[in-house]
Amino acid sequence: MKTLLGRWLCLWPCLLAMACVTTASNTRSPGLEERCNEGSASACESWGQQLTGEQQAEAADQAFGLACAQESISACVQQGKLRMERGNLEGAEPPLFKAYDAGQEEGALALADLYEARGDGAGASRLRWEALSIDKSTVEFALGMRIPWGGELGGALDVNVQPMGLGARRLTLGANLSFPKDLTLNATVGYQHFVTSWAAPYARALVGSQLGGRRARLNLGAEVGAKLFADSIGHMGVAVGGSLDGSMYTVVELGLDWVLALVVLAHL
Repeated sequence: MKTLLGRWLCLWPCLLAMACVTTASNTRSPGLEERCNEGSASACESWGQQLTGEQQAEAADQAFGLACAQESISACVQQGKLRMERGNLEGAEPPLFKAYDAGQEEGALALADLYEARGDGAGASRLRWEALSIDKSTVEFALGMRIPWGGELGGALDVNVQPMGLGARRLTLGANLSFPKDLTLNATVGYQHFVTSWAAPYARALVGSQLGGRRARLNLGAEVGAKLFADSIGHMGVAVGGSLDGSMYTVVELGLDWVLALVVLAHL
């Protein structure tokens, strides 16, 4: 009996170890390749990066391609750059153009490098010019505080329209509702010069009329200032201006992409 008990005691650690190994095997998390094959775009992109580090360029290209097909735009850029490094300029264009078409700055810059490698300096220069503003919002709502150089505080509400078709967002059109004292509705036209992808000085003219009263009074104004952009989210701006409805003033504004602005308003 003691001998039998001793044997069981000796076997117990072995049985426990086997159980632990079996449990660990059953709970093993799937690897990047397995998750990629199951349809995970992020896993495909990470797998592609791993394969690139292991100098497996062809397999990495396929992994990035799977992620790009699932709308992972950063993977499209990586696939395009990898193909350029391997000398496949023709194959690099489709994923890079997809990133450019999605409005990604890195994709536009990589596509510019491709054009330059082909000898198209003019096309490369145009793409680099567009890249500075390509990821900005097309339509923004902006709320501003007008600080007059003499008088009472006022405010302003703007709608700015700045599509890529208008000089790659350099030209802006919009509407402005200002209320220093009387309510004034203006049409606006302006120009913003992108020094970098996140900073642009700007100037704009305002033409409209004061609302209310028996007679509408013409309003003319102008502003000069600078904006700091946060990609497609929006911008912060400060400007100095003057108008017939409020003499000289400083305005500080916060702009948001129109979709984000509607979401904020819906939660107020």
